[in-house]
Amino acid sequence: MIVDKPWGQVATYALNQPASVRVITVEPAQETSVHFHRMRDEMWVVLDRGLRIEIGNRTVQAEPGEEFMIPAEETHRISNVGQVRGRILEIAYGYTTEDDTQRLEDLYGRPLEPDW
Repeated sequence: MIVDKPWGQVATYALNQPASVRVITVEPAQETSVHFHRMRDEMWVVLDRGLRIEIGNRTVQAEPGEEFMIPAEETHRISNVGQVRGRILEIAYGYTTEDDTQRLEDLYGRPLEPDW
């Protein structure tokens, strides 16, 4: 399943409650919202150059192959500061649905409160 987002897209390859696998693609000069999840941890594996990763108060210019763990309730964002699309392999552990996303900041005018 592929879901288009204002900043890119999310392709889901396995959607299960124990673990889900997705590829997040962020277009150049775009970024995801600052957000967190209450019911899942995430592991990100960086696939492409040009991505800046924010987890909590830490910001990293990520390199391909780097791995990041994002525990539940930790804020995070992906920004593409490169010239081409950037991808991250995401493995989520726990409840993986959009209704578990709490946005704190969003450049695209989407609601900051979840739909629940």
